[in-house]
Amino acid sequence: MDTCALTAEYNPFHRGHQEQLRLLGQHFGKKAGLILCLSGPFCQRGVPALLDKRVRAGLALAMGADLVLELPVAFAAASAERFAQGAIQTLLATGVVRHLAYGSEAPDQGDKIKELAAFLAHEPQALGQAIRQGIADGLGFAASRQKAVTELTQDPLMGQLLSQSNTILALEYEKALVRYGPLPSLALPLFDKERHSASAIRDRVWEAVQSDQKEALWQLLTDLAPLLPPPSSAAIMDALIQGKGLVLEEDLAPFLLRSPRFRNRESLEEIAGMQAGLANRVFNALKDDPARALSEGPRPYEAFINGLATRAHPASRIRRAILAAALGIRKQDRALTQAGPGYIRVLGFSRQGRRLLSYMRREASLPVIMQASDFRQLKDETALAQASLDLQAQALWQLHAGQAGTSQFQDRPIQVP
Repeated sequence: MDTCALTAEYNPFHRGHQEQLRLLGQHFGKKAGLILCLSGPFCQRGVPALLDKRVRAGLALAMGADLVLELPVAFAAASAERFAQGAIQTLLATGVVRHLAYGSEAPDQGDKIKELAAFLAHEPQALGQAIRQGIADGLGFAASRQKAVTELTQDPLMGQLLSQSNTILALEYEKALVRYGPLPSLALPLFDKERHSASAIRDRVWEAVQSDQKEALWQLLTDLAPLLPPPSSAAIMDALIQGKGLVLEEDLAPFLLRSPRFRNRESLEEIAGMQAGLANRVFNALKDDPARALSEGPRPYEAFINGLATRAHPASRIRRAILAAALGIRKQDRALTQAGPGYIRVLGFSRQGRRLLSYMRREASLPVIMQASDFRQLKDETALAQASLDLQAQALWQLHAGQAGTSQFQDRPIQVP
């Protein structure tokens, strides 16, 4: 069976995602299996998933995916490089992935993306020196890398690719393929990126939650209708009406900032992502009273993050570091910050996905986890550490989603006819 894999967050699942799945079905044919590697309770920019991973997996299956796997939190809430590393190693470990697809602002530049990825993967000494010089000059990592690549390759397009957020992630996927094993890849277009902005959609949901107007939810539904497929809109509205099953960053933030680790500078410096002076900045911002660090504005946590952000410490890095502190992820925890994935977690499958799952269980080079109780059978220390973090992060998400009484050990993979 031919297969294609895609990594996604679906936070939330919008019409652009739906169109990508439709394009993949059209490109590879109905008989090909579509495998999805999906973020769990937290996403790459350090934000919580709006909806539960099982809800998002169900939406993906309903929209054309055949087999949905979970990307462990150790990768899902990490840098773009580690996010891509975890996704690619997970997909390669299945033994059944034959192609890779990803979204890009430059889908017609697939060859250039591969060329630049190979250049970056080999980490030439001159590149490292140029990046360090740029950082010393106050440019920040991203700008320094972009400038260095442009100068070293003498190709302005190479530098331009590093200015596009989705293409940066595409480059990291291709880098991981260079390092861990080749796969044919396909760059997909983004559909009306500005309109289908996941962060803008989450902001709109927050505005509705904060509104004291009676018609706020009705207006939200009207606003979401052109942006989300009906099942995705329905999932959000259902969670809002029930008052559970949905987590917004601004609601979660006060809990994150009350972690005891923010009260000890030395302890904070050990947290993954808190190096290069960030620990000191965060500690000073919170040392008096974490509750007072959040302003009274419409988005206090966003204002707090933006107040800390610099070229050297962009907002996404700060969010990830704060989440790492709340979850206790230390830089020295090799299993969580350096090692590859220790298992393959199955979230759901379709009828065709059942066949894929059968093949995968025979071919996989990592243990296949069908339910949380299977974690108890793991022997490898790295896998056990990653599983413990997954359970902790999901418990945190469920607590703030009003689902604290729901046992993760009762969940079974979703099956869609």
